[in-house]
Amino acid sequence: MNFVEWLTLLLVCTLGAVSPGPSLLVVLNQALNGSRVHGLLTAVSHGAMVGVWALLTVIGLSQLLATLPWIEPLLTMVAILYLLFMAKGAWAGGSVQVDAQTNAKTSYWQAIRDGAVIATFNPKLMLFFIAIFAPFVGPEADFATKALLVTTPWLTDTLWYIAVSVMLSSRQSLSVLTRYESPINKGMAVALILLASVMFYGLISQL
Repeated sequence: MNFVEWLTLLLVCTLGAVSPGPSLLVVLNQALNGSRVHGLLTAVSHGAMVGVWALLTVIGLSQLLATLPWIEPLLTMVAILYLLFMAKGAWAGGSVQVDAQTNAKTSYWQAIRDGAVIATFNPKLMLFFIAIFAPFVGPEADFATKALLVTTPWLTDTLWYIAVSVMLSSRQSLSVLTRYESPINKGMAVALILLASVMFYGLISQL
């Protein structure tokens, strides 16, 4: 994996984390209805499970491609289609709606649990990682490449949600996120389309 490829991976992972969704709502609810510490614990546990999903995906894809190398073009084509499907959903966008439960403060353990659970039971994470990891986990992939594939989404996710817990731990600050919600979603869509285009170019150049 060269530097440009890693930057592309970093961009997609960053926009994926920033794009509003259930995980963002969980972290925000903990930070707003609990405390900043609740939000930080949720962010760290969520990021840890994202790292686990990334590790499992890298291991699984590496084993699959080592056993069935002929499946790589098919897997890449499926990944391209899924990226385009994700881009369509990202362009449509979502909305951030945080429940006002000021008296529903949870324990630190519940904050850790909520972050881990929302990431663990999110099957879209593995599909997302399969789509963006597919070009990089062939038989020629070295340990450094695989390590980057795992650590990049893990650290990106963790650092983003830590920033959310610190910067958006008041309801007034939510206006900043909602103001840029649409551009973030559309940026995610464009990045996914670009990644799909790069993958498609690489696929046809091998034919």
